[in-house]
Amino acid sequence: MGFAPRPAQTPQADPQQLLAAIQQAAALYGQGRMREAVEVAQRILQADPDYPDALHLLGLILYETGKAAEGEKFIRQAVDAARKKRTTVPASLWINLGNARRAQKKYSLAEKAYDEALKIDPRNQDARLERGTLNQLCFDHDAALADFMKAIEIDPGRLSAYLRAAQSSVDAGRFRKALEFCHAALERIDPAPAELSAFIGMVHERLSELDLAIEWTERALANGKPNATALKSWAKASRRKFRKDGEKLLDIRTRLEAADLDKFEPENRRALYAELGLTCDELGDADAAVGWFEKQNRESAQFGKTVGIDPEDYVRQVDELHESFVPDFVAGWQSITGSGVRTGHRAAPVFLVGFPRSGTTLLDQIFDAHPEVQALEERPTLVALVENLRSKKAGYPGSLADLREQDRDRLSKLYYEEAEKHGVDFTRHVVVDKMPLDMVHAGLIHRVFPDAKFIFALRHPASCVLSCFMQDFVPNASMLNFVTLEKAARLYDKVMGLWARYREILPLQVQEVRYENLITDLRGEVKPALDFLGLGWHEAVSDPAAHARQRGSIRTPSYAQVTEPIYNRAAERWRRYEKYMEPVMPILQPHIERFGYSL
Repeated sequence: MGFAPRPAQTPQADPQQLLAAIQQAAALYGQGRMREAVEVAQRILQADPDYPDALHLLGLILYETGKAAEGEKFIRQAVDAARKKRTTVPASLWINLGNARRAQKKYSLAEKAYDEALKIDPRNQDARLERGTLNQLCFDHDAALADFMKAIEIDPGRLSAYLRAAQSSVDAGRFRKALEFCHAALERIDPAPAELSAFIGMVHERLSELDLAIEWTERALANGKPNATALKSWAKASRRKFRKDGEKLLDIRTRLEAADLDKFEPENRRALYAELGLTCDELGDADAAVGWFEKQNRESAQFGKTVGIDPEDYVRQVDELHESFVPDFVAGWQSITGSGVRTGHRAAPVFLVGFPRSGTTLLDQIFDAHPEVQALEERPTLVALVENLRSKKAGYPGSLADLREQDRDRLSKLYYEEAEKHGVDFTRHVVVDKMPLDMVHAGLIHRVFPDAKFIFALRHPASCVLSCFMQDFVPNASMLNFVTLEKAARLYDKVMGLWARYREILPLQVQEVRYENLITDLRGEVKPALDFLGLGWHEAVSDPAAHARQRGSIRTPSYAQVTEPIYNRAAERWRRYEKYMEPVMPILQPHIERFGYSL
């Protein structure tokens, strides 16, 4: 969007003319005519370079067109200009400044801006909503809910306040609380908007209350208007409910294929392609399933390109770690005494790792069901440690060699601070930190917590790779390596090669849990793992599906599977896709043989 000056028709610095011009610019902005709004605002600034509303409008347009850093500069100038003119800085200006900063992940500065808005107007609902969203991003769910509840109190008739409170509750795993907000909205807003009905259906699907999910999503779809949230949740709930009914599955497939999916945003389109793939898989139509999964993954790959995520960055990180972790590197580490575990903690953290789709979510539920265990589900507990080490002269992993005790303690503190944000209690429980691909940082974990134990989830390599290709993951640098079977197999080879290197040169304490054994003899596979952790058998771990439904806070893509009784239908699914798997089997064969699986 060009911001070139236009000297013609420049209003003079007459207050009434400038007021009329800014009103014109605001009207153009409201109509979506951004370029024309920019031109009028620029002409105002030629007459008065410190006109706050024009600076504010330009900053807002830049922010809304994806240029948050430039937008922040203009909005900040608007604040300064208002102060210079000794005019009141409106709350809206601070809110938009906060939004521009939040978009750049300048979370502390964003919070200050929202706080300024609330000083001016403590009952400003937008400020409450935007600060609540910031708190969500910072995983401070209690603070987020406090802001959203205050927003509801300010204007009980505004649907977005209820939906944001409900979404924050879902993010925190409080699905019943989310439904409370939805039903509170129903009491105030009649008839129920389709958006609200769709959200209620989505929550019921996450809770595995499939009949209610279908009922509410059908309500949302009844008006015939496109509703991606409702259609996705309807498809998921229906597929799960009728997975043994071929006729019903065919109806689901037909309805989805008849929908005009191109009208939806890419994220929703991707999810609907995934549902079509899974429905075709249930119907036994492998060829059609692969076609839909390929469409799903093309959408993921395009998203990565659009936002600048390069999956090769993750591959290079794995390669660099593999190249660095050689016997001479570890032999040169400076000796450190102590364990990195805080005084009063029951044990060092336990790390539940494995390649994605290897059964880690099922294991998470099994361990969390034990009264002496608390599982931490896929939180980025190691990110701050890696970033801290990368900032040092030797980088990461090089700086691990010269780590001193105070450095190790600083890293340990960073880990505990991040973990405790999510409510875990290391004093009362054995904490199981489940993040599958943290296995690539096993060297870092061992250096900071030499007494840490690892639960290594293992599944047939071909099953893992196929399941990753089929899964609609949130696109990031690691998950975008699953957009083709070849890329998924290549990453499996590299990650498992690095894990084997760690096992060769570091005295890691590892207990393997094999998925295929777990689904046929849970006690026989889990009891040795509990013994390894110094825990006795408890009958609660024998029913992970019941615990998952009671826990109600599964955030991973496997939530639908672990809320069902343990099944083995996916154990050998890869054999139905052998013609597609055949080209990547040479990559996987060494690992299949090393782990004792068959081709």
